[in-house]
Amino acid sequence: MVLMLLLGCWDPMPAAPDSYFTSTSSRLKTADGATIALHHHPAPGPPVLLVHGISSNHHYFDLDGSHNLASWLARRGHDVWMLDLRGHGDAVYGDHGRQIAGWTIDDYGLYDVDAAIQQIRSVTGAERVDYVGHSMGGMVGAIYAVRHGVDRLGAMVVLGSPASFSRSDPLAGVVELGMAVGGASLLWVESPAFGAIAADLKGAVPLHLQEKLYNPANYEPATIDAMLRTIASPLARKEMQHFGRMLKDEAFESWDRAIDYRTALGSIDLPVLAIGSSHDEVVPAASVRAFADAVGGKHAFFLASDGGVEHGYGHLDYALAENAPTEIFPMIDRWLGER
Repeated sequence: MVLMLLLGCWDPMPAAPDSYFTSTSSRLKTADGATIALHHHPAPGPPVLLVHGISSNHHYFDLDGSHNLASWLARRGHDVWMLDLRGHGDAVYGDHGRQIAGWTIDDYGLYDVDAAIQQIRSVTGAERVDYVGHSMGGMVGAIYAVRHGVDRLGAMVVLGSPASFSRSDPLAGVVELGMAVGGASLLWVESPAFGAIAADLKGAVPLHLQEKLYNPANYEPATIDAMLRTIASPLARKEMQHFGRMLKDEAFESWDRAIDYRTALGSIDLPVLAIGSSHDEVVPAASVRAFADAVGGKHAFFLASDGGVEHGYGHLDYALAENAPTEIFPMIDRWLGER
């Protein structure tokens, strides 16, 4: 209730004209030699970086004309940048072919987000960059904030991003499955192929496993088909191992176990809105609430399965559900605008 009152008092930026919907893309190098991709929906307001989750890509925020957080924010004046982390989306390949897997989740925050924010600040002249992360993308934002500080960050919104782990969490099963199908023995798990198969099989997928990722009540059939075919990207072996280590230790920690990121967030003075759901079968709502509660600065948590939403939100639904533009997007817009 307090969150809704705060958001209700904020006067949103005026909508940007349709000309700001145009998107451009570029690739750039990180400090450790990897390649990332940036996609830009230019608008006159403050820049915001959107970062996807595990086994995903920038199309999570830019699926089509109706399911598009990026263009929605741009039309409201936010200068939107979307990141494809190394090995994902348009950054699967580097200058010399496919990027060699061997990075951890730390590297996404240490190098990929850092390179993206440096580029955005250079192009726009902005002092600070707002941040929206889905699932692992929110964790990567936390890693960046802890390792690089918050001087170049504005406000942050995380969607289904955990800051606490338990071996009994549904995420543990996702990680174990990823390791079983190749994460422990192969450099890549070709999850795009699994996404296409799931789209072709639709309801015939055993146990409807793909529906663990979303609540079917939130979608038209065509959206589910486009989602399964478009947003999946490969999983890297060490990435999965890092998740496995965090689940084993029940801690949001660095690969070398030297940093407990959840504890370190307590010294971060950054306005953070965390959105979770009791219908999220990948990341429990309590784990997302832990993200907000860990932050030392202003923070809030919204449960997208209580009042204010027609159907409870699954893990992919925060940006892709049919009602997300009316139920979730305005909260993101208002929170970013408060700074």
